[in-house]
Amino acid sequence: MSGLNLLVFREDRRRASGKELAVALTAQIEQSCRYCSQRELLGALLRAGELECAIVDSYPEPASSGERLTDNIADALLASESASSVYPDLQKPDFQSLLKAAGALAEFEQLYISTPEGFAYYALHPLAYADVIRQIRACDHLLIVGIRSIGTTLSAVAAAGARARGIVAERITVRPQGHPYNRTLEFTPEQMAVISKALSRSASFAVVDEGPGLSGSSFLAVAEALERAGAPTEKIILVSAHEPNVDALCAENAAQRWQRFSCIPVAGEARRPADTVEFIGGGQWRSRAFANEFEWPAAWTSFEKLKYLSSTKQDERRFFKFAGLGHYGNAVLERERKVADAGFGLMPREESDGFISYPFIEGRALFPSDLSAEILAKIAGYCAFRVRAFSIQLSDLAALQQMADHNLRELGLELPGELRLERPVIADGRMQPNEWVLSGDGQLLKTDSGSHGDDHFFPGATDIAWDLAGAIVEWQMNEHQTEKFLDHYHRASRDDASARIDGFIKAYAVFRLAYCLMAANAMAGSDEQARLQSAAATYQAVFTRMQTQILSAAV
Repeated sequence: MSGLNLLVFREDRRRASGKELAVALTAQIEQSCRYCSQRELLGALLRAGELECAIVDSYPEPASSGERLTDNIADALLASESASSVYPDLQKPDFQSLLKAAGALAEFEQLYISTPEGFAYYALHPLAYADVIRQIRACDHLLIVGIRSIGTTLSAVAAAGARARGIVAERITVRPQGHPYNRTLEFTPEQMAVISKALSRSASFAVVDEGPGLSGSSFLAVAEALERAGAPTEKIILVSAHEPNVDALCAENAAQRWQRFSCIPVAGEARRPADTVEFIGGGQWRSRAFANEFEWPAAWTSFEKLKYLSSTKQDERRFFKFAGLGHYGNAVLERERKVADAGFGLMPREESDGFISYPFIEGRALFPSDLSAEILAKIAGYCAFRVRAFSIQLSDLAALQQMADHNLRELGLELPGELRLERPVIADGRMQPNEWVLSGDGQLLKTDSGSHGDDHFFPGATDIAWDLAGAIVEWQMNEHQTEKFLDHYHRASRDDASARIDGFIKAYAVFRLAYCLMAANAMAGSDEQARLQSAAATYQAVFTRMQTQILSAAV
């Protein structure tokens, strides 16, 4: 299965109004001015980096004002009260200057943005890239090259960290092109002029990104382009989010090429609330929800968000989960608050560093065998609630249809299905029995309801039939239960999904099959591999049943 070309990650590049992005940034700076908090400044930095990246990608010529604003906010973030012990000589932020600079930004009707995964999903804190500059020694001048998208924000913070230590620092941002495993880069004439000035000052060069990913080719493309431009190899430093296993990188001769350069990873320990004591991420939460390991559901643990428990010594023990920094986490928090208000989940509380927390309840996760008439009605009611609470504007399901068609073809499953869009929503995306908890007092509660329908995996925004199909597949509903479930949903929502559900069952099952196969391959040799292969077999069985039904109908 390792040779299969399967789709599970979705393209997150989307259109946005430049004016609306600028208005949101200005409002965030106003919040920073009102509360004088590092949290609000961090939110402003993320919005400024997002806007700058979008402008540079679409309109490279007038981007300088956006770059200056991101730099100014990064300087202000380092000078904020909670950072003053690390950078004691910096002046306090001048919020009025930031507001004035935001108001002077050029307006753009249409831009393209994408979510920076490190900030939204992986607890990568921008300030870590200011801290890491301290490890660059004997350097008076530094040119920082950020790899867009997320490298826009990271390069601004790294440059601010350098300036705070008396280093003359400039930055540019680039976007390598080509196949993900073989990126290439050519600097523009304007970028070459900046590089030439840095060379004349005997500067060092820091390449900044959140990776490396599977290949390392983006880092390598930038470092080797700097070499071609005349930068000494020994003065090129790769600043990465983690220490890479260079032997596992997929780019051609990646290990040999990577080891020619210095590499400085940021601190391995993520910033998190002080009350987070016991780590239960990476699948370890399962030991709390299940009686033994044989019951554990499969998990692609490297893509799990960070999870912790508070101390047992506190009056109320709490469960902490990383939701996302700034407005990325705010969207998750708002969705989960709505779920709790409707009685389907626990009320979340905002914490520091992009985390949210919930009261930790003693209960148990569920299994398909737990399905009852009461649970069936509850799940249907939850889907109807999401139609009311998380309805959105969406024009088509082209990307989701492409994913389903591609994976069906790649896996040799001759069961094409059409996806019809009638009730577009931000889906839950995780309707498995183990995503529900039965509390000690008999409440059935949905967990993890805010992020999975809008993360970097499919489906993204979709029809509510995705969650209906997910419930049917994951709870292993028979024909009678499926009919009853869809009837409950119809009564609660006035949406009859029966005519479009088959296409979504196929799309959901083939996505989960592809996901489990890719995860099993990525985790080869671990205990998790067997769980993932077993889960893949259950999704494969969905198609076996469908094919049997088609043959029976034909006879």
